[in-house]
Amino acid sequence: MLKKHLILIFTSLMIFNISFASTLMRQIEEERIKLVENVSPGVATVFTIREVKMVNPFAGTPFGDFFGFPDEREFTQRQEGLGSAFIVKIDKKKKLVYLLTNNHVIENATNIKVRFKNNKVIEAKVIGKDKLSDLAVIAVPFKKGIDKYAEKHILKLGDSDKLRVGATVIAIGSPLGLSGTVTMGIVSALDRAIEGHPGEGFIQTDAAINPGNSGGPLINLEGEVVGINTAIIAGAQGLGFAVPINQAKWVMNQILKYGKVKRSKIGVIIQPLTPELAEHFGVDKGVLVSQVMEDGPAKKAGIKSGDIIVAVNGKEVEDINDLQKLIMRNPPGTEVTVTVIRNGRKIDIKVKTVPWEETVSVENMEEMEAKYGLIVQDITPEMVEKYRIPKIPYGVFVYGVKYGSVADEAGLRSGDIILSVNRKPVKSANEFWNIIKKAEAADKETVLLFVQRGNSKIYTVLPILKGKD
Repeated sequence: MLKKHLILIFTSLMIFNISFASTLMRQIEEERIKLVENVSPGVATVFTIREVKMVNPFAGTPFGDFFGFPDEREFTQRQEGLGSAFIVKIDKKKKLVYLLTNNHVIENATNIKVRFKNNKVIEAKVIGKDKLSDLAVIAVPFKKGIDKYAEKHILKLGDSDKLRVGATVIAIGSPLGLSGTVTMGIVSALDRAIEGHPGEGFIQTDAAINPGNSGGPLINLEGEVVGINTAIIAGAQGLGFAVPINQAKWVMNQILKYGKVKRSKIGVIIQPLTPELAEHFGVDKGVLVSQVMEDGPAKKAGIKSGDIIVAVNGKEVEDINDLQKLIMRNPPGTEVTVTVIRNGRKIDIKVKTVPWEETVSVENMEEMEAKYGLIVQDITPEMVEKYRIPKIPYGVFVYGVKYGSVADEAGLRSGDIILSVNRKPVKSANEFWNIIKKAEAADKETVLLFVQRGNSKIYTVLPILKGKD
């Protein structure tokens, strides 16, 4: 009899537990649906048009008409793109609705349109952009009643510093143009470093992120934006990255205040502190200074090669990303206290930061080489011997010039040494292309090159190309 009673009680408890679990799951699902319904109206789709100059491989041949190419050496081709964005604020004085998106979504676009959840499509303008963080602020004017709509659907920005690995996150965007698409996953890792983005620690998530998701929000279970979906790794599954919203807020505030992002540097070349180096220097963590730039603020302040930087303004430095963030996010001209360990002693050194300037990445350098038809290389001892280069204190070696390119038209030849650009000596290929990039940004028509050719020295003028010619 007792056994029957126990079986009855156990069965009842099982039924109760299953019923309770089912009810709880329905409640969780309902809350998730409400969350998405509340956030989705604040997410928009971004449509862009770019005009890209293309080289006609069939110019001067009868094949151009067959393949539909105009009979010109170069022609302009229209390219369409799309991404996502979300509403962050409205300005009633300027009558603008502001949205956050990715820089790569709107970069080089000649026309940008935003389609909101209520199907209103309005042309947007770029307020400011930042390549390093891959963020941009765009705005649409008060048209078609969008101001009232936007005021109701401004997304709440959370605190990404409170994120923990394993937390549930939801990505909303327009992958492949499918607006309002929702995917869910977890935070896989925090503070991930991505090549080409120094000082920017990204959120890694397994929430599905596809082309078109870029610029859309990554939200937590409170409906707060904790990140901006920005990147996927081609060929990988479950690997997506987002800019932490705290970083995005800082970038956005800089753009709204200055029209651009102001970052700092102190003029050091650094390297990770490997276990072997840590043992040698007798420290547990920090960043090793391998070189101090001449005439830079670090040099003037007394920082030396071989110093281990362990803190900035009292905040610990564990790796390169820590140091870059702690230095770069100060306005130029800020005095920071850099704590180093030198010969076992801890020393505090006050350093005044200077403006950080974006350098040309390897990928961008290849793009510039193709654009100008010019390959330049740093001069190494091996090259001096191989190409019999005369001894010079600075310059870059012209490794190749493409026939018909602007470099060819400027009279440059393989084997030349470019000594200076606009009378400024150049010491590396990276520095050379940075000067050219600055000339492009300043809308310069040409730059003056001082070139050594054999035992002779000549001047020549290199035309500056606008956009992606």
